Amino acid sequence: MAHLFFIFNLCIGEAVAASTTNATSSGRQEGWVSSPNGRGTFDIIWGSLLTIFLCTWTSLHLNIPSLHEKYLHRWFRKLRWMVQAIMAPEFIVGFATGQKVEARKSVEKWKNSGYQQWKMRHGFYANMGGFVLQPRDSQPFPVNSNQLHYLVTRGYTPFPPITEKEIWDKSKQDRFQKALTLLQTGWFVLQCLGRAIQHLPVTTLELATFGFVFCTFASYYQWSDKPLDVESPTIIEIQKSTKEILIEAGNGPKASKPYSHTPLDFVDDQSPSWLTEIQPHLRFKMGPRERPLPRFTNDKFPVIGASPDAIFLFIIILAYCCIHFIAWNFDFPTHVERIIWRVGCVTIVATTFIFLACETYQDGHRVGRWSRWYLRIFPKNPVHIARVSTMEKKRREMEFIPFWEIVVMSPVTVMYTVARTYIVVEVFVSLRSLPSGAFDSVQWSNFIPHF
Repeated sequence: MAHLFFIFNLCIGEAVAASTTNATSSGRQEGWVSSPNGRGTFDIIWGSLLTIFLCTWTSLHLNIPSLHEKYLHRWFRKLRWMVQAIMAPEFIVGFATGQKVEARKSVEKWKNSGYQQWKMRHGFYANMGGFVLQPRDSQPFPVNSNQLHYLVTRGYTPFPPITEKEIWDKSKQDRFQKALTLLQTGWFVLQCLGRAIQHLPVTTLELATFGFVFCTFASYYQWSDKPLDVESPTIIEIQKSTKEILIEAGNGPKASKPYSHTPLDFVDDQSPSWLTEIQPHLRFKMGPRERPLPRFTNDKFPVIGASPDAIFLFIIILAYCCIHFIAWNFDFPTHVERIIWRVGCVTIVATTFIFLACETYQDGHRVGRWSRWYLRIFPKNPVHIARVSTMEKKRREMEFIPFWEIVVMSPVTVMYTVARTYIVVEVFVSLRSLPSGAFDSVQWSNFIPHF
């Protein structure tokens, strides 16, 4: 074993030594480059991956797990979302924006009912599964802000006596982790800016990491009032049973039919969601199968509507996509890789805009925007009112993801996934051959004024 270890180290040493002197006539460095006189391949990879890991680990504000869920399941869920954040960080910003919009709407709703103490943190906490209802002789289940509002305003339970500070005390916001993340991301961004100012080459890996940091800070901002890694919810016990609540709700079209997620679906059914609706529709067997749901899933499609947050999200997504275009004329190892990178960038932008267009149209049906605009344009005569009624019926039928959107979005999703996968792979593959200047360090002394 010792001989094999010696031979392995000898081979590695020879490979590294060869790579440090393997500069081509075109001014490129081939293979693995060590870092005795500047930065090397390991420095580039380590700095980028450390930044991505810290940003992902500290920025993902997932919903509260179920009461008796094992730690391993929670860990794998966060790992899966970390991978999704790396593959599509702009969609994480979309989820965060949608959750912020819903929390703000809950504040308006509660304040209109006279509960001025309901704040944004209450809205985030409720919608992430922070309140679990324990009816008499019934199984407990989480309730969101709308469902809790229904219970409180109808006298089933008093207003939950939990303050903003108590909610934030449940958060696992580690100041050391946040400080370490800010220091690492700040240093990384400063390095990229320094290289750009001194006209030193930036690798595609560093460029992709810069875009990831950009989306991470946008997620930080949108989730600034959402607690992080809360493990135990607040239990609300009531004297009524689930059956009594449904009976007292009457024979409404939603209260009288079987529920899909929780018994309070007639108040808010938490749809549409990928795990609980789209995957079963596509015959995928994933996600929580218990009913009522033991926890709120993290992938509810955001209903943002026409708001400043929608403009913010559009700007963030557009800026993130444009960051990849910076590498349009980068010095790739081969001409073919540069062409495929360009095609991938255009594909990501095109598919993202198609997705936004489809979701904007469908979102308008979910919130009734198109019917309101129709009434503003046309007079309120009986014919138009009847047409609006038909539109409202269509809207209710289209709250679930319609068939046309699945047909359109399936190839769009495949195209986006292929393009995004290529970019993720290429940022590492292109490290095999880099311009010699990519290994030069930033001369920080040049930024100091000399007198």
